[in-house]
Amino acid sequence: MGGYGTYLGFRIRSSTDAEERAKAKDLHPKLLAGMFFFFALGATGGITSLLTSDKPILESPHAVTAFVGLSLLSIQAALPSLFQGNPGLRSVHGILGSGIMALFLVHAALGLQLGLSY
Repeated sequence: MGGYGTYLGFRIRSSTDAEERAKAKDLHPKLLAGMFFFFALGATGGITSLLTSDKPILESPHAVTAFVGLSLLSIQAALPSLFQGNPGLRSVHGILGSGIMALFLVHAALGLQLGLSY
């Protein structure tokens, strides 16, 4: 979801086709809001799993990247409301979003490593 949402974000900025841009502008926020929702559900499940197995919360790098990623996604979601007053924030939004996707790739690798350690 995040990868395709990122692709759509870049299409919004770089496409010269008005119809393609309109479709991307419609789907981009919906898709990434869905990603945030499912990641937040995953965090809830992860915390519940840690609590039921008497393990400390936020001790693993996987948990830390999840917390940082969800926090950054919250900031990312607020940026479009500020675009009208400061068009330069569009670039910040794109750079931050790409960085968040890179963080979630690291997060996925850490999750796989954590899962294989059991």
